[in-house]
Amino acid sequence: MTDDRTTKARLRDAAIALVAEGGLPAATARAVAERADASLGLIRHHFGSMAKLIEACDHHIAARIREGKERAIAAGGGFDALSAVRATGSDHVMGYLAMRLGEDSPGISALVDLIIADAREYIEAGVEAGMLLESKDESARAAMVSIFALGSLVLHRHLSRHLDVDVRSAQLSDQPGFPRYLLVQMEIFSSMLHPHVLDQYSSLIESLKEGSHD
Repeated sequence: MTDDRTTKARLRDAAIALVAEGGLPAATARAVAERADASLGLIRHHFGSMAKLIEACDHHIAARIREGKERAIAAGGGFDALSAVRATGSDHVMGYLAMRLGEDSPGISALVDLIIADAREYIEAGVEAGMLLESKDESARAAMVSIFALGSLVLHRHLSRHLDVDVRSAQLSDQPGFPRYLLVQMEIFSSMLHPHVLDQYSSLIESLKEGSHD
């Protein structure tokens, strides 16, 4: 039974990695089997079909995001709608989402809904903590912030070209363009932030800029 679970997890993780690296077309049954060092027949045995395997991947990514939710809240997600995604610590999770978000499937719709619901919790926690200003429509604000963030994930190549930051990275602060990216984020979302928080962000950005020139 343990070996079955291990093999099933290897197949799922191989599919996630392949999708993250090359999109859904890259995750063929043969490529998944080779990546997982397993036979083709095991995909059918454990999942029934490749479509069911990808569905299992969607559910697994959702579970990983839920696991990262508490860590993201504890770290202070602020207006980063992808906080829970980054809290998984996996570049493959970010890459998988970048490739899958444009798909019309129940699993992806549920993932987007989960991210929006999480964003609303972060925003409400920020309002209670005196970091963020209250909105007349918190649901709409959470949805808009999340969809903007997810859109930047889908268009990561263009964001990288213009701002030198790969938003698929779980360690966003290590990206060369992070100070500039953070500054423009702060400017765009300044209407959400209390003035004292804006001052704190400005000081942080200046220190990051100085560090990048050392």
